[in-house]
Amino acid sequence: MGARGPLHLRKTTNVVLDALVQAVEQAGQGQPVSRAMLENVVAGLKVSVGFDDFYHRSYREMMEIVESEKREQRRSNAFGRLMLHPLSPLFQDESLDRTLVTNIFSFLHLVLGEEADVYGEKCKEIVGALRDDLGDHFSWDAFYDDPEAKIVLWHTLVQISGSFKRYDLRKDWFIKLMQYRPTTVSVASNAFITRDHDPSEEPLVFGEREFCLFFHALFDPLVDLPPKDDAAFRKEFGADPHHLIGGFLVNLSMCAV
Repeated sequence: MGARGPLHLRKTTNVVLDALVQAVEQAGQGQPVSRAMLENVVAGLKVSVGFDDFYHRSYREMMEIVESEKREQRRSNAFGRLMLHPLSPLFQDESLDRTLVTNIFSFLHLVLGEEADVYGEKCKEIVGALRDDLGDHFSWDAFYDDPEAKIVLWHTLVQISGSFKRYDLRKDWFIKLMQYRPTTVSVASNAFITRDHDPSEEPLVFGEREFCLFFHALFDPLVDLPPKDDAAFRKEFGADPHHLIGGFLVNLSMCAV
């Protein structure tokens, strides 16, 4: 998390502390303040409706900061970019809802475990090296075409396919995961805030069709790799994609788009 969130929390807390000081001064009327009086003042502030608008406004501002920083993180998250790149056309034509991005990242972390962090660091290193080499000519397309980035992508896809050994059960689980709307928002590695439920909010649309679109977009490029990439894949894994993850590809081929 960046600096804006903690600064906003400090600002919010300072307003509450200032209100406490003012309330104590009014209650004491220039006399020494006893512990009992202080506790009464604090108890009154805890339930005061006078803070309702302030808390609602502070909450909205905090959520805006969180969402802004999440968008920035996605822009700078090289591994996330790598995995979302094949899905870009589906987001652009709205075949898939961009709101799914958070759930997609959750899926990757569930499947990869600690490897997700390893791949993240590797992608960051690749981007750093490319920026050093290309300078102002750096582009994300150069990253997507980088041989090492492709290997990270392939390893991720192989691990994903391996998680679908019980294909039908895993497919149902994945669809339910994509339909989930988070009720909390992460503001740090070990801190969360509750997300207000909007009763007018439409449920996330993700069913059989979206499942097929999603996985075909990720895996179809493996089915027909260019000769150079095919050679690199065989060198890395000791087999071509059809022999390595053929069972998953067969199941996916029966998934119409």
